[in-house]
Amino acid sequence: MMNGIDVVRTAVLVGFGVVFSAISHAETKFNPYTHQWEDAAPDAVPRMNPVTGKWELASPSSVPSLNPYTHQIELAPANSVARFNPYTKQFEMAPPDAKLERNTQTGSWHYTR
Repeated sequence: MMNGIDVVRTAVLVGFGVVFSAISHAETKFNPYTHQWEDAAPDAVPRMNPVTGKWELASPSSVPSLNPYTHQIELAPANSVARFNPYTKQFEMAPPDAKLERNTQTGSWHYTR
């Protein structure tokens, strides 16, 4: 029979397992044009931002979008909105259905579909 501490310990371990399995979908990808590793969505590929002239990792269907909080133009899906990331304390352009996920390799958080 399990006592109260064993029940709590088991519940905490199961909870951590569920949380970390749900947030482990973010990826780190190498951008060959900037020679840097970046957090990106699983379908991201290197694309040139036609407005800024910089190479970014973005999904193939991304379009230049103005982030009204940072005043920068970023490649983002067409229906993107500015969403606040409480871990980085910054606004990111992300689809309305995007989830905040943790990259287990770098420990950083960002929105992905």
